[in-house]
Amino acid sequence: MVAMLVLTACGPDVAKPYTSISPESPTGDDIQSLYKLVFWLALFVFIGVQFAIVYTALRFRRNKPGPNRPPQVHGNSRLEIAWTVIPAMILLVILIPTITTMYAQDDALDEGTLEVDVYGKQWWWEVHYGEDQAQGGENLGVVTANEVVVPVGRNVVFNLYSNNVIHSFWVPRLSGKLDVVPGHENRLSITPTEAGTYYGECAEFCGTQHAWMRFTVVALEEDEFYAWVNAQRAGNPAVLANETDVPEGVAQAPAAFSLCLSCHAVNGISQGGVTGLEAPASYGPDLTNLACRESIAAGMLVNTEENRAVWIDDPGAVKPGNYMADQITPGLIRDTYGEDGFNELMDFLSSLQPAGGCDNPAAAASPVASPVASPVSEATPAG
Repeated sequence: MVAMLVLTACGPDVAKPYTSISPESPTGDDIQSLYKLVFWLALFVFIGVQFAIVYTALRFRRNKPGPNRPPQVHGNSRLEIAWTVIPAMILLVILIPTITTMYAQDDALDEGTLEVDVYGKQWWWEVHYGEDQAQGGENLGVVTANEVVVPVGRNVVFNLYSNNVIHSFWVPRLSGKLDVVPGHENRLSITPTEAGTYYGECAEFCGTQHAWMRFTVVALEEDEFYAWVNAQRAGNPAVLANETDVPEGVAQAPAAFSLCLSCHAVNGISQGGVTGLEAPASYGPDLTNLACRESIAAGMLVNTEENRAVWIDDPGAVKPGNYMADQITPGLIRDTYGEDGFNELMDFLSSLQPAGGCDNPAAAASPVASPVASPVSEATPAG
């Protein structure tokens, strides 16, 4: 057992995506520094207490039984002062850098260059991109779900909301936990220092599928980030073109897709959505570029054609208690539209990707409905 724990501890970080001991942001570094401080002080206290116990047991042990009681001591002023002052000093050493870190992180909220609104749902995350200071304060207007894309080296401020229960937004390698409380806005600042994919989850029990309320934060270089933004703005050819100008090989939306549009939106356009308290006008995740996402069902399934078919056919069997299962009962689409209709829907969902494909973010930026210039490209940013 011990050997297994040692081997696990020595493994690469990729095997421990939820570790907090290898941070990739200034916020994470500050928190890790506090962890180290508390650890070493706790180790000092532990060793001191154990030494005192062993010394006392050996020094004052009774060698052989005797009829007389040892001297009864009712107090020792020096010892009492020592075990009062020493813990107070240790707590003071922890308190000062903790308060300093808290104020530094609070100040970082005023220095953010990109605003991102995050809504905690049951049980997934909806993400709205707001003002971007690199674009002169322009609202990016992008909506996605469970996969948050941010630029490397930029101070991104997350505004956290909930219109149901308490959640907790946590990306261990980038920041500490922050509760998402109904009726209250909490704010969190994150500045990723390295490109990569960072895993997050809800850290507050919020219902049946709390364990599968996961998400990722993908940090990209700025040119790749703006290519991604442009791809999201451009939308998907299969949805935007309802006439005859659909690109070759891309099918128009099948009839079964009308069921999806009762709760979902594509490219930010909702049909039949219902507005909730401080929440967007849709019940389900935005499906723009769905085929390019790594996972579906908030991290529960790898996003493959087979898994999408399993999910659409019976979402309640995959993720019991989720709200989609109330609308899409087992076999509903097959029974309503037939096997051919179900297959057409699966093919259509696979076509929800940028015109340039999923593997090339720069190519995916064209065509662009309202392009965003990249500050690190040859284009000049707005403002």
